[in-house]
Amino acid sequence: IGGALELALMCDIRICSTSSKFGVPLNKLGLVMAYPEIAALVRVVGPSTALEILYEGKILDAKEAKDKGLVNRVVEGSKLDQEISDLVISISEGAPLVNRWHKKFVYNLLGKGMQIDSLSNEELSEGFECYDTEDFNIGVNSFLNKTSPKFKGK
Repeated sequence: IGGALELALMCDIRICSTSSKFGVPLNKLGLVMAYPEIAALVRVVGPSTALEILYEGKILDAKEAKDKGLVNRVVEGSKLDQEISDLVISISEGAPLVNRWHKKFVYNLLGKGMQIDSLSNEELSEGFECYDTEDFNIGVNSFLNKTSPKFKGK
């Protein structure tokens, strides 16, 4: 709620327990959410839902938060730590350079209004750099040999 939600909005992936509550009841206090926090809220849920959340100033339960796109997953409280651990392992088993590129590409596109034609030729071809990485060779060899890759981030 409030500042905690603003902090959560800065995360790439948000997982909560079924007992979690979310909201920004600033209008009930006569307070304004600042531009950086509003930008994060709009980026996560879109302008219409962001305004709904801000106008109503309502506290949302976990299901409502998921329905509005504030969180990616809702799990039972007793399973939250395991869900987070599983996610961390899953992400860490992927090629770190690829994950960095994907994050960069997503935020670059958002910054350009999702307009592909606003990307430079250099930006459009950046994804092909993966073919020159050690991780690409590791991934292909692991696939062909039906083994789990051990990426190096190189």
